[in-house]
Amino acid sequence: MRLHKVLVSARYTMANEENATVGPGGLRGGSHFHDMGGLYPDAPIPSEGGIVLRNAIIDGPDGLPQIMDWVAQGDMIILDLSSIIDNPDRVKKIVEPLIQLVEKQIGGEIFNFSKKRLLVLPPTHTAVTNGV
Repeated sequence: MRLHKVLVSARYTMANEENATVGPGGLRGGSHFHDMGGLYPDAPIPSEGGIVLRNAIIDGPDGLPQIMDWVAQGDMIILDLSSIIDNPDRVKKIVEPLIQLVEKQIGGEIFNFSKKRLLVLPPTHTAVTNGV
């Protein structure tokens, strides 16, 4: 069983390109960054060998490049699709390119984390079930 260490946790809202991600001016458009190192400077997490866990909300394919960059860098992502889950065409425009990159090109994995969320794992990590 492989344990995942969380070094940084951040939440990004990707509604459109104007408030999508981190830019030269920092976070924009209702995004929140939690400096876990500042909040817990003595946390028992190694500075090397851990993984970045990202929590992202996406409502269209315009946020997809950032998600793909994160997983290509080796970050783990919990991707919230709740705002588009009732629109199969929009979900398809996000999930199909993710499957192509993550599972077919770089060897990562994508799982249904719940009815409205996906767990996107880089190739360095695998999910282990307990048989439930």
